Amino acid sequence: MTLPRLLRHSLYLLAIFLLCLSYWLHRSFGQPDLAQIAYHLDFGVELMDTADPVIVRRFLRWCVLAPLIFLALMYYAEQRWLCMIEKAPQRRRALLYHLHRWFPQLMVMGATIFWMSDVSAFKYVTADFGPDYFGANYVHPEAVKIAAQKPKNLVLIYVESLEQGYSDRAVFGRDLLAPLNDLPGTSFRSYEQVAGTGWTIAAMVATQCGVPLERVTIFDGNTQGQMMNSFLKNAVCLTDLLAARGYRNVFMGGAATAFAGKDKFLGQHHYHEVYGREEWLKSGVPGSDMNGWGLYDADLFARARTKLRELSASGEKFNLTLLTVDTHEPKGHLSSYCARRGFHGFDGVVSCTAQEVADFVRYAQDNGYLEDTNVVILGDHLSRKNPLTAKLSQLDERTIFNRFISKDAPRQNRTQMLHFDMLPTILEFTGYTVPEGRMALGYSGFNAHSAQPPAERMADMDQNLMNRSAQYMALWSDPDDH
Repeated sequence: MTLPRLLRHSLYLLAIFLLCLSYWLHRSFGQPDLAQIAYHLDFGVELMDTADPVIVRRFLRWCVLAPLIFLALMYYAEQRWLCMIEKAPQRRRALLYHLHRWFPQLMVMGATIFWMSDVSAFKYVTADFGPDYFGANYVHPEAVKIAAQKPKNLVLIYVESLEQGYSDRAVFGRDLLAPLNDLPGTSFRSYEQVAGTGWTIAAMVATQCGVPLERVTIFDGNTQGQMMNSFLKNAVCLTDLLAARGYRNVFMGGAATAFAGKDKFLGQHHYHEVYGREEWLKSGVPGSDMNGWGLYDADLFARARTKLRELSASGEKFNLTLLTVDTHEPKGHLSSYCARRGFHGFDGVVSCTAQEVADFVRYAQDNGYLEDTNVVILGDHLSRKNPLTAKLSQLDERTIFNRFISKDAPRQNRTQMLHFDMLPTILEFTGYTVPEGRMALGYSGFNAHSAQPPAERMADMDQNLMNRSAQYMALWSDPDDH
């Protein structure tokens, strides 16, 4: 193959790949932006090794095999096109040859513009030049002198992609979250999502540290490994504050903790015990008893019951953090346990997960653990592409599920919450006083505080939250590292 022809086919392949990549992203994740894509690319092959094999197979099918097939079809179509040009009238032949010559470049240009628009690339690039929202609004937790009132133990449950909208009977025909909504407790009506919080590790960072998860490796001269290994090492997060006050922090999730740097985050921020797919396999759980991500939710909660008993018996203050996986896109994972209970389809996965979370809370309640332990249940983020997306899109407002369960919960001071607000909110719910209710980018949703979120906060965040910030970068590394 001559060099010009090789270049021509390479341009075709690039254009086709970009279009296929967009299709794969939409089919697997809905509408991720470039910031989210760039973050996950930092983990390279490690990401493919720890992701659900269904998503990996789809990538190989649509981003490797499909472009090659379409390239072969393009080659065939081009040969037919050249034959048509030869048969065209002389006066039109020159124009058609020019079109043929420049068609690969035009195709790449069109595919690139489409892809950049599809993933909000313009906003990603211009973020280097906007005002520093983070620096202007961040209150370092170390500067806030929190005080203990009646501190409780904490059980923090993240439920994968759980939206409040699943409770809408008009849309779904029934309340898919009825077991959770029947639990005693309080919920914030509008728990909303902003940039830098829309995937699991980002949601964990935002709720525990009060900051978004932004791109970092493009901003500095270090390698991505150095940055990720020191995952927000200078941020002070919920578990750092609890550990300093004598709490034992335990994390239990179904999926691999290495996925998207979750293990690095947990390791940097005082989780004393961490359990994920790797640990479950080592403990003897057969891989055949797991789903594509890892441990089914029913098995996770069975082990969480055991850990709750151990922690309660120790007499030590504790925070038990759980993370489910069954409701993960694109199709969810229906366990044999849920199937035996009569659940089916993706709505059955949602309902069964809701029942499993509620059963765990009821277990804690029936065994007296909630006398000195408070429970927080949070959807980690809005759901992405799944079989119920079309129905969710009918809702006037899409908000994230949340439930705060305590014998003596403090009073809410508003109805709207963001991920960042959870850091001071959970602290006050656990029995601490946060002066002014301000910490990191968050405002406590409990108790009376003079400081309240400004009316324009959502609009301001939409425009400027992800802009470059030296203060944000300082949370990842020391100035001397740059």
